[in-house]
Amino acid sequence: MAGAEMKLRRIEVKDFRKLGHVVVDDLGDGLNVIVGDNEAGKSTLLAALRAALFERHRVGGTAAAAMQPYNQSVRPEVLVEFERGGAIWTLRKAFCQRQEAELTGNGERYVGDAVEEKLAEMFGFTPSSSGGTKPQEHHGVFGLLWVEQGMSHRQLGIGAGRNHLASALEREIGQVTGGERGRALLAAAEARRDQFWDKRGNARGEFKALAVQLDADRQNLADLKRRMAEHDERVSKLAGIHNILARYRRDDTLEASRKRAAAARQAAASVAGLEDALRAAAGAVEHAKLKLDAAAARNAARRRLVADLAADQSASDAARSARDEVLATLARLEAVAAEAAIRLEAATAAERQATARLRGMEQALARRQAAQAVERLTGQLKLAEQADDARRKALALAQASTLTAEDVGALEKLERAVEQALMRLEAASVRITLHPQGAQAAHLDGKPVEAGTELSLSRDARLVLEGYGEIGIHPGGGTEELAQAAEQSRQALDKALRRLELADVAAARASLRQQEAARAEVKTHGATLAALAPNGIEALRQELARNALLAEGAEAEACEPADIEAARRDCGEAAAALRAVEAEAKERGAAVETARRDLAVREERASVAEARCAKRQEELVVARAEADDRTLDEDCAREEQAFRQAEQARAAAQAAFAGADPEAKQIALKQAEQSEREIEADINRLDNERREIEAALRALGRDGLGEQLAQLEGQIVLSEARLKAMTLEAEAAKLLHATLADAQRETKDRWLAPVRERSAPYLRLIQADSDIVLHDETFEIEQLVRNGVAEPFGGLSVGAREQIAVITRIALADILREAGQEACIVLDDALVNTDEARLERMHLVLGKAAQNQQVLVLTCRERDFLQLGAPIRRM
Repeated sequence: MAGAEMKLRRIEVKDFRKLGHVVVDDLGDGLNVIVGDNEAGKSTLLAALRAALFERHRVGGTAAAAMQPYNQSVRPEVLVEFERGGAIWTLRKAFCQRQEAELTGNGERYVGDAVEEKLAEMFGFTPSSSGGTKPQEHHGVFGLLWVEQGMSHRQLGIGAGRNHLASALEREIGQVTGGERGRALLAAAEARRDQFWDKRGNARGEFKALAVQLDADRQNLADLKRRMAEHDERVSKLAGIHNILARYRRDDTLEASRKRAAAARQAAASVAGLEDALRAAAGAVEHAKLKLDAAAARNAARRRLVADLAADQSASDAARSARDEVLATLARLEAVAAEAAIRLEAATAAERQATARLRGMEQALARRQAAQAVERLTGQLKLAEQADDARRKALALAQASTLTAEDVGALEKLERAVEQALMRLEAASVRITLHPQGAQAAHLDGKPVEAGTELSLSRDARLVLEGYGEIGIHPGGGTEELAQAAEQSRQALDKALRRLELADVAAARASLRQQEAARAEVKTHGATLAALAPNGIEALRQELARNALLAEGAEAEACEPADIEAARRDCGEAAAALRAVEAEAKERGAAVETARRDLAVREERASVAEARCAKRQEELVVARAEADDRTLDEDCAREEQAFRQAEQARAAAQAAFAGADPEAKQIALKQAEQSEREIEADINRLDNERREIEAALRALGRDGLGEQLAQLEGQIVLSEARLKAMTLEAEAAKLLHATLADAQRETKDRWLAPVRERSAPYLRLIQADSDIVLHDETFEIEQLVRNGVAEPFGGLSVGAREQIAVITRIALADILREAGQEACIVLDDALVNTDEARLERMHLVLGKAAQNQQVLVLTCRERDFLQLGAPIRRM
């Protein structure tokens, strides 16, 4: 049957949730580790694998939307290659858009909905009728064996895989009441019982119809049935209590718990004795240590006293020698200081003389330079005042006229307009030149015209010639308009000149040139003034006054800058020499003061050292009178030997106490005593409940229920006889069902024995003497029994639940595999809560499981799985 086992070989995912394109291939038969960082998409890879096998390719709604990448609309695709029965199959599905499904292998090919049907047939799961699938309802055994991230420490969630597991167990242990035939037999008995009774124990069907026909007896019969049902319920409950008490007696549970408690108390008592011995040994060590410390302190004090005496004697001798040396040094330093004082006085006089000579020469030079400056500044001030006066006059001239270049430009434009109008008028006028003979004259409009004058007439005129008569002149058309335009241009020019108060345009040009020349002169004189008096004329006058004041005084000896520089050097040299002598004198004086203070200190030290040395001598004499040095050495050696012996005794007691594992024994004692109390209390409670039920049953028996029922049956003759027969049949059906149910519970241990057998080798790798207890119906983990102590699964730590759940899944996978069921295991970050030591043991569990079946581990902690020896596939 192992040939039908499924093994994954290759997984390829495109555009599924956060996975763009991921390929995981070359998956081996045993253990395979698939590594990816956090958020790399390991859980998404498992979701894609589930979708390929269990989701319909035409699925829509939220299930399809969950396959899409965030805020995108694409076509998720999944390709899975797997081996089954020695044949390689290839499954490809595309979701959401252009849905496709194709399955090929073993010479067969399926497409579309036929793929879903073939997969359900191959792997024995129930596809969802609509919407997305749920692992516990639709994924068969893969809902059990493929563990999602964060779910490994929870219950198994067998769900739809229960029937597969039950079938595998039946193959393992044969047909018993706990198997399929047992369930069928129990179901048949339940169906037979349900023909007569409902779930509350009331009559039903034909049985109830017969009771209805017995009008008068119906209430009595119903009452009898109720009382009989109460009786039977108590009997059933009493039977359950008897079974539990019998199991307690059979297993001798209470005595076993008492023995464990007694053994635990004995072990704890032995540990307590070792602890007392350890405390006694520690006390002995402390006592020996105190005695050793006292002897060592006495010996050390003696040695310090001898050493201190020798040191004090040496210090006294050294102090006297140092005092004599300092006394000689002081005499020498005082002589040197006196010589330095004489040199200081001579250097001070020389420095004063050089300073006075330099000051006189500097004053003479300053007066001469001030006189030169007065002469120079006087001429400069005169030129500056002249430039300022010229600048003011030019500025006044420039500001006197408001004429601008724009005004002149406008006048010139008007002037050109007049000239152009006159030129046009002249071109259109009549020109006449008179050349009279003799002294004849001519008059134009009553005015005489000189001979040879050219007349230009642009209007009608009357020319009178002597000796000839009068001539009327009439120019051509258009001259009147030209004359009018010329007149208007002349008037506009005259108006502009009057506004600017100018005689003509030439006067305007001359005025503008004069104004521009004045501005240029203002700028030139301003530059001259700035050069002569940068800070102003008043500042120049003040500077002249200051220099005149400096130049006043008596005539001084003529000196040159070179003479002053030489005097400065002499003064600096004298000052430097003075400072050197002052420093030397100060240093000599300080040395004398230091030597005097040092002498006082040395004398005090010598006196103190002599006194201390005498006191030490007295202390040593008194101490040796009490105990000599040899006695102290012997006491110290003896106490040290005693201390080492006490230390050895304490180390031995400590080793014995640590080897007894006191913490474990205290925990074991607490657990054993608690178990003893709980079991004894449970037995007492059950025994009391048994006596109460038996008393109630005896009371019900005294009421003669059977006799009342026989009397009632006699009254209703054939109907009652029929009812009696039917009642007996109903009671038989009820009793049969109760008996079969009890028998099935008693076979629970045998029913789940294969699970214990398969899990035992794995449990031994992490926890010796332990066992897993499953529920016989749901196959969920109920308890973990360790060293005979049962612990609820929910009460274990998260890490322990995680390890037990993984081991249980592996054991169930072994059973399924041996029964011919699919057994590939996928664990998505299933051991994240396991400590480092247990993780190494769980690696052994995974290695052992991989000897028989394929295991895929999805993890973000590559380092934790490097030592497994399994191939690593990185996403």
